[in-house]
Amino acid sequence: MKPKQLVICGCAVAALAVLPATSAEAAARECIVQKPTPASYTWNFRREANAVFKDIQFDAAQAKYHAGRLQSIASRPDAVSWVSDVSQFDQIRVAVDDMGRQLCRLETIRRVVEPWQQKTIDRIATDLTLLADNTQHALAFGDTHRETLWVPAFQRYLNRMCAEARDLTQSANDAVKYAKVDRQDRALRREVNARSSS
Repeated sequence: MKPKQLVICGCAVAALAVLPATSAEAAARECIVQKPTPASYTWNFRREANAVFKDIQFDAAQAKYHAGRLQSIASRPDAVSWVSDVSQFDQIRVAVDDMGRQLCRLETIRRVVEPWQQKTIDRIATDLTLLADNTQHALAFGDTHRETLWVPAFQRYLNRMCAEARDLTQSANDAVKYAKVDRQDRALRREVNARSSS
């Protein structure tokens, strides 16, 4: 191995050593529910949840993109490089961590949002937990099998990551679409009520 390659591999190993574990469950456990404030009694939690769904939609799309890149790279054994894989994993980790923090907020306000939003929060929590866990498993497998990333076991981890990232993206997309329709429905109801009362 050339000195430059050794330095790059050494940096990748060091980066892996300092990466915190990605787990939506860990982020959810760190959620601290604060006591209601006077402002919280007039806060529009439904609207906030919809805004958070949009943020999750963006991060889920990022995770899906980078999981797809990993899957594409790993499908060509000659192109597999643990160094390039680590950067893709890092991007997924950043997206998962962001979504974990956003999920924390959704879990905090879950009891005061619409029933369809509660179901969406539950679905996103499940999808995110699966994605975080499989990302960790794939990363751990890749770290211990750097010379054989083309093996079917690594491919299975990547396939699961891609499927979970797709499911999470779809859940977020559905939530954003439903929120838009719900907003239009509420506006139409207000308009109809205003006409009937005048």
